Amino acid sequence: MLGTGEGVWLRGNLHMHTARSDGKLDYEEAVALYERAGYDFIAVTDHWVRSAAGTTPGGMLLLSGCEYNVGGTVQEGVYHIVGVGMEREPELERFDPALSVQGIIDAIAAAGGLAILAHPAWSLNSAEAVRRLHGFCGTEIYNTTSGFPMNARPYSGLFVDQLASLGMLLPCMAADDAHQYKQDALGGWLMVHARERSHEAVLEALREGRFYATQGPEVEMTVAQGVARVRCSPASHIVFYSDAIWSEERVASGDGLTQAVYHIQPHETFLRAEVIDSEGRTAYTSPVPV
Repeated sequence: MLGTGEGVWLRGNLHMHTARSDGKLDYEEAVALYERAGYDFIAVTDHWVRSAAGTTPGGMLLLSGCEYNVGGTVQEGVYHIVGVGMEREPELERFDPALSVQGIIDAIAAAGGLAILAHPAWSLNSAEAVRRLHGFCGTEIYNTTSGFPMNARPYSGLFVDQLASLGMLLPCMAADDAHQYKQDALGGWLMVHARERSHEAVLEALREGRFYATQGPEVEMTVAQGVARVRCSPASHIVFYSDAIWSEERVASGDGLTQAVYHIQPHETFLRAEVIDSEGRTAYTSPVPV
C-alpha cells in the first residue's frame, strides 16, 4: 500500500441502499456482502432513513448514514446529499416546501455528520450553482450504480474540474450507491488513511481529506516546488487534470507504469491525477491548489 507512515489504510463504502428504502437486499444481507468482500467500514444510506453506527461481530465499522434529496427537475436543480457520521437525527422534513440544499448540509453538520454531494454528473448538477454552497466534505467522482447497465453517467470528473476552475476544490470520492446488488456493488470505494481502526478515526480522516477514490488501483500524488509526482500500482495510463487547456505532460502511457512527473505551468491553479490500470479500472486523487 502506498503512503507509508503511521496509521492504517482502510477500505470503505459510504453510499448504499437496502430494503429499508429502495434497495433489493435486506439490511443484514447488504452489510454481510461488504464484510465478506473485506471492507473495513461502510455507511448504509437509505433514502430518508438514518442507519445507526455500530460494529459487526466480525469487526467491520458501521458509520451512521442517510441520503437526503431536494428538487424534482434538472431545471430547478436535483441534489442528492449523503450524510455520514450523524450523532442524532438531523432536523429535516422530507416534504418541507422550504427545504434547501444548504439547509440539508447545515442540518447534517449540526447533527455531527459530514455531507457528501452524490453523483453530480447523474444529477446534471451545475458547477456554478454548487460553488454557492458550503460545507461539503467531498463529492462523488465515481458512482457505480450511475454506470452501465443501470445508467450511463458514473463519472463526474468534468464537474469536479469545472468546480475547481471556479475556485472550489472538493475532495473526490467513489461509492457504489448499490440498489440491485448485481453489477452495482463493490465497484468503487474509498481508501482512507486513518490513525487507527475506529469510527472516530475514520470520520477524522474524512474531515481532513486523507483518502483517495478508486475502482482498484492504488495512487499517491505529492506536489513540491512546482512539480507533481504520482506513484501508483502498475498502470497503463497516468493522467494529470488541471485548468490548463494543454500540457505535453498531460498523459503518461505504457505497460506497468508506477510513477509519473508533471511540471506545473505558471497559470495553473489546481491539479489532480487519475491512474488507469490494464483492466480499465481507475483511481482518483482529489484536486489540490498549485
